[in-house]
Amino acid sequence: MRYAFLDEEAKKEIRRSILKAIAIPGYIVSFASREMPVARGWGTGGLQITLAIINESDTLKVIDQGCDGSVNAVNIRNFISSVTNVKTTTKTTEASIIQTRHRIPEIELEEGQTLVYQVPMPDILETVEPNTAKQKIMHANADYSKLWVLLYEDTSMFGDSRISNRYPVMVHNRYAMDPSPIPKYDTPKLNNNKALQLFGAGREKKIYAIPPYTNVEPLKFEDREFKVENFEGQVCQRCGSSNSFLDEVYDDNGELKYYCNDTDYCDEQSGDKK
Repeated sequence: MRYAFLDEEAKKEIRRSILKAIAIPGYIVSFASREMPVARGWGTGGLQITLAIINESDTLKVIDQGCDGSVNAVNIRNFISSVTNVKTTTKTTEASIIQTRHRIPEIELEEGQTLVYQVPMPDILETVEPNTAKQKIMHANADYSKLWVLLYEDTSMFGDSRISNRYPVMVHNRYAMDPSPIPKYDTPKLNNNKALQLFGAGREKKIYAIPPYTNVEPLKFEDREFKVENFEGQVCQRCGSSNSFLDEVYDDNGELKYYCNDTDYCDEQSGDKK
């Protein structure tokens, strides 16, 4: 049985695409996306990146919306483990590779770690320009006027952008990039992150990357502050944290409660380090 499911030629091709993406931060690289034993749209891009770079010395963590125990996270973690026999963990600090869907861990990542994103729609210009050929021309010319118009229209009509996730960012002062559907709360974490960040879209056959210590800034007007989700006055009902992204949960009595979205961070704060 071949190691990590993919054949060696497939891994080499994906690694070459990853290296090109790292060399040109924010640039979208096409790759030959393979059929995987999960449906397209359920993380095949991130899965292929992880399988192409993982080896016996790695420790793997998989999260879905910040949770280690969701169906998507558990199934992907079990599959990767079954075809590699690598160690798995739910602890952010122990992982060398973290595959994620829609969140960046609350605990700050370190050098040597790799964060692999599952990406549904890789090109941020899709929100304003449906023609893929025109998207490429716009990226080549650094023409992001349509994105700026979208932000201006929202600001003039509503006082701020209505974009709640996938907020457009500028990478290395050159390419406008889709950060995957992370909440705006996570957007500042992209900037100068110590970890290597890799983005894979299997259905769209695209890979892009943010190398460590790369400048990443949200698109915003100079006279407008970039605002993230505000949980002021709320704390996690389990660990008491007021410094994390919180989920709204209604209990059996219909009362609204707040809990940490990141299960590992919540465990750490509450002292549950099993």
